[in-house]
Amino acid sequence: MNLPVEQFIAERRREDPSFGGLLAKGFALLRCFIDEPRPLGNGELAQRLQLPRATVSRICRTLFELGYLDWDPKLDKYFVSAQVLALGYPYLTGLQVRHVARPLMQALADRIEGAVSMGVAHRLDVTYLQSCTYNEGTPARPGTGAVRSVLSTAMGRAYLCTLSKGEFEGLMVAAREERPEEYAACYDTLCHNVAHYPKRGFALNEGDAGIGVHGVGVYSRIRYLNRPLLFNCAVPGSQVKRGMMEKKVAPLLMEMVRSIEAATGLRQ
Repeated sequence: MNLPVEQFIAERRREDPSFGGLLAKGFALLRCFIDEPRPLGNGELAQRLQLPRATVSRICRTLFELGYLDWDPKLDKYFVSAQVLALGYPYLTGLQVRHVARPLMQALADRIEGAVSMGVAHRLDVTYLQSCTYNEGTPARPGTGAVRSVLSTAMGRAYLCTLSKGEFEGLMVAAREERPEEYAACYDTLCHNVAHYPKRGFALNEGDAGIGVHGVGVYSRIRYLNRPLLFNCAVPGSQVKRGMMEKKVAPLLMEMVRSIEAATGLRQ
C-alpha cells in the first residue's frame, strides 16, 4: 500500500462499501516497519501514512496493548514485537513443500554460487518464504518474510506471467498510480518478460532490482492457499557473464522446479 492510507481506503470503499477502514489503517501502520525496520515515533508514522498524529497515537497504543508493537520509553518510539511473527507461523507450518524444496534449493545455490529463493506474490509485492545461499549469497540476501517488488524482481515478473490480460492491465494501473517511478523504469522490461515467458519459460531481472544482482524467476504449478509458489535464482552481477543467466542458470532453475513439482505429486 503506497498510496496515502485515507486515499487507499476511499478507493477500496468505492468498490466495496463494507471495507474496514480502521483495520486497514492498523495494518498500514505495521507495514511501515517493512520499509523502515527500525523504531519509529508517532510523528514519523503520521508523516508516512499522512494521517493525523492523534489517530496514529491511538492505533499505536492499541497495537501495543495487543502485543503487536513494543515501545521504547527512552526513545519514545515503537517497533514491531515478536507477536507479529506468531501471525506467520501457521502459514509456514502448513507449507510442507519447504522441506522437500530446501535440499534442492541449497544444491542449486551452491552450484551457481548465489541464492535460490521461494516466494508468493500479492498485488505489487513478493514475500520470500525461504532462501538458500552459497556462503554469503548475494548482496540482497532476502530472508523469510522479506518483501520485494513484483515489478523489478525476476520472481515478481514470473508471477505477472500467471495473470490474465485483464488482471495484468489492472495491476499495471495500480502500479502506475502507487509506484510511478518504478513503473516508468520497469514497465517496458517487464512487458518484454511477460511476452516471452511462454516460449522461454522464465523471467529475468538484469540488475533492475538494485544492488547489482541479476536474477531468473519461474512460477511453479504448486499452489499454496490458492497462490502459485514462485522460485528464483540470484547471482551477484560481478559474476554474471553474457548469456549466463539465460543459458546456464535458467535451465537449472527450471529443472529444480520440475523436480520439486514431481516430489509433491504433480506429473509432467
